[in-house]
Parts: sequence; structure tokens; C-alpha cells
Amino acid sequence: MRNALSFVAVVAAFALGTSAVVWTAMSSERAAAQRAFNEIQAAEAMLTAAVARESALRGYAQTRRASFLESYDEGTSDLAAFADIARQQTGGDERELLLIGQQERLASRWAGSANDAIIKIRNGDEVAVETTLLRSELISRFRRHNDSLRGLIQRRAEASHRGAVERAVVLVVFLSVAFAIAGGLLAFRIRRNDDSRRAAERAEHERQREFAETLQVTESETEAHGLVKRHLERSVADSHVLVLNRNNSQNRLEASTSVEQGDVIADKLRDAAPASCLAVRLGRTYDHAPEHEPLLACELCTHSARSTCVPSLVGGEVIGSVLVRHAGALTHDESTRILQSVSQAAPVLANLRNLAVAEVRAATDALTGLPNARSLRENLLRMVAQASRSKLSLSAVLCDLDHFKQINDVYGHEKGDQALAAASAALRSGLRESDLAGRYGGEEFLILLPDTPLAGAVVLAEKLREQVALVNVPGVDRAITASFGVAAFPEDTPDGEMLIRMA
Repeated sequence: MRNALSFVAVVAAFALGTSAVVWTAMSSERAAAQRAFNEIQAAEAMLTAAVARESALRGYAQTRRASFLESYDEGTSDLAAFADIARQQTGGDERELLLIGQQERLASRWAGSANDAIIKIRNGDEVAVETTLLRSELISRFRRHNDSLRGLIQRRAEASHRGAVERAVVLVVFLSVAFAIAGGLLAFRIRRNDDSRRAAERAEHERQREFAETLQVTESETEAHGLVKRHLERSVADSHVLVLNRNNSQNRLEASTSVEQGDVIADKLRDAAPASCLAVRLGRTYDHAPEHEPLLACELCTHSARSTCVPSLVGGEVIGSVLVRHAGALTHDESTRILQSVSQAAPVLANLRNLAVAEVRAATDALTGLPNARSLRENLLRMVAQASRSKLSLSAVLCDLDHFKQINDVYGHEKGDQALAAASAALRSGLRESDLAGRYGGEEFLILLPDTPLAGAVVLAEKLREQVALVNVPGVDRAITASFGVAAFPEDTPDGEMLIRMA
């Protein structure tokens, strides 16, 4: 659009410049033509007045009528007046002034001879033939000078016309060259801008392609969230990106990427529900700017100067949002880039979340909520390897609920399930953060204790035995008890599977 306006401006300037040159040339030509016309008219009027005086004198000489003398006087007055007019029209041209002066002198000599002839005629004397011939010669010379004056005026007018045309042509050529250079520079700038725009589009396309390809190989939500953050912060200048995750089970909106220490949004997210984010609540992009006061303000965005929050939508469901805080107003390309990136990331994030949930479910016992046997075996290998590297002890405690089959037979499987759940809760409550407890199978539980020697494991096992003995299951009128076995790595065995057997 800007290039088109620049091109129109150059064309309009060229048209206006050319029009101005043509108008100036035409004005100058009109002025020169009018001046030449006025001068020629004045010269012709001088000649007419001179001839009229000669005719009036001849008429008076033949008829002796006084009316001819009146015409004679009028011709004399007209000749003087038109001579003054012709002198004013010359514009100071010395040649024209010289010719006008010569005509005035001839007219003066003619007038002297004519006055003598009038006196002789009045006195009844004869006018000499020589005097008449002299006046005729003076009139002829007057006519020749007058013709020279008009010829000079005509030639000057023609020269002025040629000069005006030449100046107009030179100016038009100059304008053409100038605007050709301007057009070339504009075309160069347009081409350079187009090249820059195409290069920027290619670079942006490459960034988006790299983002999409990298997004497909991410292995976890955390990795994908970090990728979204880095990509958008690289794409939008002076921005800070925060990826928010919607936790439906706890009705929470949580930060999935790091929040800087002291950031106001950290306090706002501490107890934030999904509805706290207007982008999540409305299911569309929400823009916050200090110069606009919305009817409904977002609880999370009001602290920032400018921000754009885009919901992550998958199949019409909002799984979170991406909050982009930026220093200045976003360009159209930047806004499009954010929307496109979040739209690309949303289905990948949803798949990673579903995969993570499936993996957790596959590794979790549905009844007790503890890791299942498969998960315990995988963790056992990892913890044994870690204990080998750190040269620290790893103890295993195997727990088996006593006479559990009788509980199922007497009170039913539902009460048996309640007994298992209550016992697992009692075991879990007595462990450290680093300890791992899981359902090993049936009524058996395995507890792995890193950095714990055999003696410490025995003490903990006794404590857990007492806690299980305190379990009370409604509808079961007998105590829930458990037996415990303890073994340590590497004191009892250097093998993980053998560690469980010995326990």
C-alpha cells in the first residue's frame, strides 16, 4: 500500500510539474504575443497618422477647406500620442527606440515643410514642386523606418516564442530526467522492500516450520511448554511469555513455565481458578492495554502494561492459555504469529497431556492410588543403579496383610478393597518424600527406602506395622494386621530382584 501511494505521488508530481512548465510557457508566450501585438498596432497607428496628415495637407492645398486642417491637426496629435505608446511598449529596447526616434524626427521635418506650405496656401502663393517632393520623400523614409520597426518587433516576438518553447522543452526534459531518476529510486526502494519483506516472510516461515517440527518430537508437556515460550519470545520483540495450564481436577490455573521472582502474577496464580483468565473463560484472545478500559477486566492481566492472552483450544475445549506480555503494541504480523503458534501447539500439548495421564494410569494401582508392580520394578532398577553410584544403602520392606483372604470371604470383597485402601494410606503416611511405596501384588506392598541401612529399615518397618494395626474398617470387627520383611542393598545382596526375594 505504501509503495502504491509513493508511485502515485511521483506520477502526480510529474504531471503537476509538467503542467506548471506548460502553463508558465503559455503565459510567457501570451504576454510576449500581446506585447508584440500592441507594439505593432502602435507602429501602424503612427504610420496611419503620418499618412493621414499628408492626405489632409493635399486636400487643403486642392480645396482650401479648413476642415482638412482639422484632420491635419488630429493626425499630428495622434502621431505624437502613438509614438509615446510605441516607446512605452518597447520595454527599453534600444533598436526600437532608435527607429521610433528616427520616425519622430522625419515627422518633425515633414511637419516643418507642411506648415510652410499651409502658410503659402493661405497667402495665395504657389507651393514649390520641390517642397512637395521633399514631403513625399520624408513620408517614404518614414514608411521604411516604420516597416523596419514592425519587422524588428515581429522578429523579437518570434525569438521570444522560440525561447519560450526552448525553455519549456528544456524544463520538460529536466523534469523527465528528474522524475525518471525519482521513479528509478522508488522502483529500487520498492524492490528492496519487497526483497526484505520476502526475506522476512521466508525467515518467519522457517521459524514456524522449525517450531512445528520440533514441537512434534517433544517428549513431555514441560518440554513443549518451554518450546512455546522460547519460540514466541524469539518471534515478538521485548516480550515475556507465560504458558498457563488448566488443571480441571483441582479447578486450578497453573503456570507451566517459570515465573520470575517478584513477578506480581506469581501471587495472582497462587489461588487462581481457570475463570480468572478471561481468555480461558471466553475461549478467545484477550488483549489488555492501559489506554483501553474494558467492561470486564482480567484478574491476571491488569498488572501488566500490555498483554495478549490466547487460549489453547482443542476440539472446542480450553486446556490452558498463553500469556504474552509485550512492551509496545503488536503488529498485525506479530498477532498472527502468536495465534498461529498457539494453534499449532494446542493439539500437541493435548496429546502429550493425554499420554502423560495414560502413563500415570498404567503405572498406578487403581484401588490404592500407589504405583503398581510394573512401576515398582522400573523404579527398583533405577534406585539400585543410583545406590551403586552413590555407594549408599537401599533397603526394601515387603509388607503382607495377615489373613486377608479371610476378610474377603467373611466380609466380602468390597470390605477387602476398603482394607487395602486404608492400609496403603497408613503406609504412605509414615514415609519420607524420597521413599517409594507401591502395591506389589494382591495384599502385598513394597516399600523402597533410599539412603537407609538395614537397621533404619527395621525401625521404620516396626513403625509402619503399628500404624497398620491402627486401621479401622467400618463393618469389619477384626483388627487389620500385617507382616513385614526387610532386606538391604548391598549388605544382603548386590542384585535388585534378589533384594525383593530376601525381603
